[in-house]
Amino acid sequence: MLSNALISSLTDHLQQAVLVIDQKGEVVYCNDSASQFWQKDSVRLLGKQSSTLFHEDPLIQEKINGVLETGKVFRMGGYVLQTPPLQDRGAEIVIAPVLNKYGRVKQAVITLLESTNLQESQAREQEEQLARSLGTLAASLAHEIQNPLSGVRGMLQLLERDLNKAKIKNTSTGMMLSELDRVERLLKQLLLHSQPMPLDITSFDVHGLLNTVILFEQNTVSNIRFIRSFDTSLPDIQADRDKLHQVFLNLIRNAVEASPNDATVTVHTRYCGKWELAGTNLDPELNYMLISIEDEGAGVPQEQRNQLFKPLFSTKEEGHGLGLSISHRLIQAHKGLLRYSPRNSIGAVFQIFLPHQQLGNSN
Repeated sequence: MLSNALISSLTDHLQQAVLVIDQKGEVVYCNDSASQFWQKDSVRLLGKQSSTLFHEDPLIQEKINGVLETGKVFRMGGYVLQTPPLQDRGAEIVIAPVLNKYGRVKQAVITLLESTNLQESQAREQEEQLARSLGTLAASLAHEIQNPLSGVRGMLQLLERDLNKAKIKNTSTGMMLSELDRVERLLKQLLLHSQPMPLDITSFDVHGLLNTVILFEQNTVSNIRFIRSFDTSLPDIQADRDKLHQVFLNLIRNAVEASPNDATVTVHTRYCGKWELAGTNLDPELNYMLISIEDEGAGVPQEQRNQLFKPLFSTKEEGHGLGLSISHRLIQAHKGLLRYSPRNSIGAVFQIFLPHQQLGNSN
């Protein structure tokens, strides 16, 4: 008979969610994919009644009971689940009996493979291809625009010098040069959307970097309190320090700007559980740390959340809509994920998932 350790080593790397249900209807085993599927740690799944896990799916409950009673295998393709947090997810489901040495049904094994994985993967690939194409176009336009801007800047500087020599009072050239500076900063940010995005990988303490950014913001604003909730047992991270500095500064500054006077901005760090990777495109074979930045602002309206990380979209009146999209791409380059999550009460949470083993020196 296979040991529990061997069963775990065989099933924990499967894409399918695997549950073993005993004759009492209790979960006696689940793999990592099941934890991700139900968005719960495996410890919280063990001992649960199958009728609880599928309380809005009476057909599955009926088939589990049928397999436990008759020993017949049940298969169902393209079933749309209804029980939270699985609702509206299609799955290929197989329920099979586990027999004891006397040939009686001891347990039932249920496997669920999400049937939308392929379609979602293809959609993500198309979206990434479009982003790469737009990035290449943005880079080309930025280069083309920079050349005439340099000429305009030179002519304005000459005009400003001549006006100063003639002691003619003038404010227009200064305003135009200031606007040119703003356009050039915007072009430099557009260039960050070009491919590829090389990383200069070093090993460092992520908390040291976060403290640097927080201290900088504390010296800039006096009406916001900062709370550090750090898991100091986290290992050093292998990443591009400068690029993560840019991401953290952008997110923490956004949190400050979104928060009212005397509000609190909280920065959390901790290990990320495998089950928390559910619904993401992250590699479940990697280990991740989770960095969360929480504010007490108004949050982001539901209808705007799908647009947050797209270039040129901004919720700010004077925003250019590149900060979050660039941060998103920088985290993607680290094989991580940046996402938005509403808080239970007020405010917003931006979560950064980062792998904390060696990435190498490529994209």
